[in-house]
Amino acid sequence: MSHIFRSAKLLALAGLTLAATQAAPAGAAQPGGVAGRYAILRADDKDTGCMLTLDDRARGPGGFRAQLAPACRDQGVVIFDPVGWSLERGRLALTARKGHKAHFDQEADGLWRRDAKEGRALSLRRL
Repeated sequence: MSHIFRSAKLLALAGLTLAATQAAPAGAAQPGGVAGRYAILRADDKDTGCMLTLDDRARGPGGFRAQLAPACRDQGVVIFDPVGWSLERGRLALTARKGHKAHFDQEADGLWRRDAKEGRALSLRRL
């Protein structure tokens, strides 16, 4: 009887391990690897002159703290005013001061590009 119980327990543990592996996509970003300073780019990857800092040590709305550099003059970015960030199933989610979010997918070259369904082209390039 103990042999059957042990086999069932091993199968259950294997199932949990498989489920945990499938929950996060392979190569999914980790907060420590995403945190840092970024240039904000518009369509055709044109630099806006705005800089965004993603901090993985301080808490902010929706997860960690995000801070827009005060010299930013891009009106759309200033109005959005990102104050928080998180990773949601491998996607970067920026939280605006008013609470809404913008989602970004990481490309092979490391650029984070905003989901096209969410509005105007916007991307983040690590500095």
